[in-house]
Amino acid sequence: MFASAGRALGLVFDPAFARILVKALLLTLLLFAALIILGEYLLSFLPILGSPLVNDVIKVLTPLLLLFGGLVLGPPVAALFALLFLDQLAGHIEARDYPGNVAPPASFARTLRAGLRFAGLVLGANLVLIPVEFGLPGAGEILGLLVNGWLLGREYFELAALRHLELAEVDRLRLRNSGVIWASGTLIALASMIPGIDLIAPLFGTALMVHLFHRAAGTKAKA
Repeated sequence: MFASAGRALGLVFDPAFARILVKALLLTLLLFAALIILGEYLLSFLPILGSPLVNDVIKVLTPLLLLFGGLVLGPPVAALFALLFLDQLAGHIEARDYPGNVAPPASFARTLRAGLRFAGLVLGANLVLIPVEFGLPGAGEILGLLVNGWLLGREYFELAALRHLELAEVDRLRLRNSGVIWASGTLIALASMIPGIDLIAPLFGTALMVHLFHRAAGTKAKA
């Protein structure tokens, strides 16, 4: 796992990493800009709420609140947009480090479905864990980390492995390497919890699991 993590960290200096990061950030900026424009448009239909001053305050506060929301939610939203480019990143890593084992790129529809499924599973699991984390301070957070580690490990490993194998073969390979996949998923989950680092966690997770898959499959990396 540590060798794969080391190679994954080297991706930070790869131009392909920067390109995907910029795409995710631009999509995030476009989303929040559209929300601000939509908010301003809807406010134009707002009736007088007792006093024109109240309406003026709402019109000033709404874009400010959206900007604040963009600062707080920007990194996780950008991380979600980054899910759309994970197959593209996996292909780049394989072309660079495993030139004899490059899988054909997935269609946009398949990538979108995988990204939505991925985001839905993680969001659903964390919503279920909220009462546990509040009810069992400390232990709840550890349980949440372990559950997210298992889930992220499984999903990122499948993302890398399904480029080359059928699902039944992926399941067998994953079960043979379940411990290291879980540990790697926990590392990704930890990265996802750190503000700022959570922005690049999906890209790091993809790189880590691509290397881990090829190591598990016995593929030799390019020196």
